[in-house]
Amino acid sequence: MDAEERRQRAAEQEKRADDMLWSIHSGGDMFAETLALANEFTDRHTARFGSWLRGLRRPPETR
Repeated sequence: MDAEERRQRAAEQEKRADDMLWSIHSGGDMFAETLALANEFTDRHTARFGSWLRGLRRPPETR
């Protein structure tokens, strides 16, 4: 992942968080909104961790 992709993902993540806050402020369900945002975060980091583990299992010549 290059720097531009990181910036784009960070901007998307910030927009989702802002949307969540506005939804809660407008009477949305705080529990559902925060759970959805937390699940996105967990899924993203679990995928990154799984990818890292798979990389460790590869023989050194294929890395």
